[in-house]
Amino acid sequence: MTDAQFEAAAERIRSGDRDGLRQIYDAYGEKIYRLFLSKVHHREDAEDLTSEFFLKLWEVAGEHRKGSGHRAWMGTIARNMAIDYLRHAAHETPVEDAGEHGELVETTTAEDTVIGEMNAAEILSFLSEDEQEIVRLHLAAELTFREIASVLKRPLGTVAWKYRNAISKLKKRAEEGSLS
Repeated sequence: MTDAQFEAAAERIRSGDRDGLRQIYDAYGEKIYRLFLSKVHHREDAEDLTSEFFLKLWEVAGEHRKGSGHRAWMGTIARNMAIDYLRHAAHETPVEDAGEHGELVETTTAEDTVIGEMNAAEILSFLSEDEQEIVRLHLAAELTFREIASVLKRPLGTVAWKYRNAISKLKKRAEEGSLS
């Protein structure tokens, strides 16, 4: 979806036309879902967050500034929602989910986790949080490095450098046989 198409759809949302939201959902629903899934690692939670994202988009469509890059703007909203969700979830961890030293213990069953999701989380665990976030935004949300730089409020060169380093680390691990 081009910026002009997004602006037209956002204008329709502002006037109360649900077809504008439907157009944006059709163009970005799967990408937003994958972004949430890469952050929260549970299908149901990612689905809930995706629904909440589009409800929020309905409310805040009027806040988007024309010409400011709609993908980065939506990426920022989704990223902030995921962070808020994870913070909230961390505070609601039941006592029985804490290990003997207070660390979180995984309580989901294999049926709740798609093998590919588990592998992605496992693979990304070799990276720093910054690197994980950049890789997720680039691969799951399909944002450009420029858009990622805008979302994270970091220089474009830093984002590209961290992405290249992350990929290099993953390739090295794969060659060593540490990734499976």
